[in-house]
Amino acid sequence: MKPEQDPIMIARVLVLGASMLIGSAGAQAQKSCPLLVPREEAFLQPKRLPPAQVPAKNAAGCLSPADAIYAPDGCPLRLCPRPTRGIEL
Repeated sequence: MKPEQDPIMIARVLVLGASMLIGSAGAQAQKSCPLLVPREEAFLQPKRLPPAQVPAKNAAGCLSPADAIYAPDGCPLRLCPRPTRGIEL
């Protein structure tokens, strides 16, 4: 019997295909984060974090002016403030 005629093989392919569709639908169902930067500068938008990483990231504070403070869902909540003056020596 050819593989394309094997009912068990066909069932496996169908189940695999269905699980791939369900998995990609779940990833698409996650709402996007609001932009904190102008649309034309969207490449500067801080990336979304996995929610489990948010407490540690926020505890570390702002690491650069391009950094952000994060909401519990992993979306950047607000950009870190720009430094007002240089480092004093």
